[in-house]
Parts: sequence; C-alpha cells; structure tokens
Amino acid sequence: MSSNITISEGLSWLKTLKERHKELISLRDKNSTEETTRWGETKEDKIKSPVYDVKELDSLVANIAIEIRHLDDAIKRMNVVITISDYIKDESVIGVLK
Repeated sequence: MSSNITISEGLSWLKTLKERHKELISLRDKNSTEETTRWGETKEDKIKSPVYDVKELDSLVANIAIEIRHLDDAIKRMNVVITISDYIKDESVIGVLK
C-alpha cells in the first residue's frame, strides 16, 4: 500500500528511519550476543550465544538503509521542482561588518 506524504512528513519520517537504523546498528554491533564465562582447570572459556537472529537483524538494517536512500532521493527530486512561496531571499540580512 502506497501513500503520498508531504515534504514535511517525509523529512520527519527520514529522521525516524535514521534513528531506528542507528539503534539497530548499535544493537547488532554491541548487544546482539550474550557472553557466558566458564572456568576450567587450566583456562577461562568465554561462550558467545546470539540473542537475536543475526540474518533477520542484518536484513532489517539493510532494508531500513535502502528505505532511507529512496526517501532521501525522493526529497531531493522534489526540492528541484518546488520553490518556496511568500519568501524573498535577502542577502543583506546576514550583514557585513566594516
């Protein structure tokens, strides 16, 4: 199901996608395994067990990255076509110190 959104909604959704992408990358990189330490007679054994399905998590990260690129490209294409009404750019507002 496809739904058209405004540029403002698109920018908000892009921000949400980027935040979720960042969260999932952090989860994948840092918290996706739990570590168990077993002490043996001669050494310490560390066993890492996955908490999440690695392939599913990686697929989700990749899909969100693709969605971010598609939305970002769509917003850029719209910016080429749409102009801001009721505003005239005035460089003198910036001011120049003499």
